[in-house]
Amino acid sequence: MSYPIIQLSERRLQPDYEGPVFVWDVDKTYLDTDFKSIWGLLRIPLEMAIDKTIIPGTAATLQECRRGPGEHPVHTPIFFVSASPPQLAGVIRRKMLLDGLQPDGFLFKDQLQLALQGRFRELKFQVEYKLTAHWSLIADLPPGARLVVVGDDWESDGHVFHLLDATQRGDLAGDDLAAALLDAGVTPSSVDPMVDLAARATGRAQVMLACVILTRGRDPSYFDPYRPVVHAAREALQAAALFAEHNLVSPGGVARVAWRLRADWGWTEQQVADSLADVTARSLVAEPLIHQIREALEHG
Repeated sequence: MSYPIIQLSERRLQPDYEGPVFVWDVDKTYLDTDFKSIWGLLRIPLEMAIDKTIIPGTAATLQECRRGPGEHPVHTPIFFVSASPPQLAGVIRRKMLLDGLQPDGFLFKDQLQLALQGRFRELKFQVEYKLTAHWSLIADLPPGARLVVVGDDWESDGHVFHLLDATQRGDLAGDDLAAALLDAGVTPSSVDPMVDLAARATGRAQVMLACVILTRGRDPSYFDPYRPVVHAAREALQAAALFAEHNLVSPGGVARVAWRLRADWGWTEQQVADSLADVTARSLVAEPLIHQIREALEHG
């Protein structure tokens, strides 16, 4: 049974585009969406854009991802995946505009269709939705695009990104993919449609980097089995530094994220220093780049 999603595209990339494309999870990675309680779920559709709370530093990091690593902005494509219902598209778009962001498209979970089909378990279970959303987006992207996927540690994003990377490289397909999906908890009736969808996406828009932001506070070592593609960032500053390591953001851009964390979220100089020291200790970012970021912080 195919998974019901709503896809809203606001930018069509050129067929020969071979640059990075960010695919960023909205819930728990940009917006601090409450899925834990019934009250939180009921409140989601009632909130206005200005009432939405964001994860500290993510707006600044997204702005730098959009800008790119060079002196002049390159408007790197950014698409968003959300488990919120598509009826919230307008609210989320307005919130992003308030935060100075320019979304290129959205994918939403069609919760109404899931409920009408009696698929209540899948309202909260995310593996089927996120893989379907990514493979559906890939079908609309240039085949040479390079995916940068960003999620959180609340559910199974690390495993989802691992499966996505393996299928895009052609290392996981057919019966092996079907078995992996079942092991991941995918509903048996959804497996065949997902394998077919993955087959159409295989070889296109491969994953160059996956980042899981630890908004839940899970230990980074939990994601070690998914390396070298999947990396864990404790917060937005570490995510920005990781992106700079892969030439997606400039050292000055990482410094600007740190300044926004200090100005908007009350971070201290020591918190910034500790964050950068941690990504070096975990071998996510090389020391020469950290030196450049520190210089940008001192002379910006």
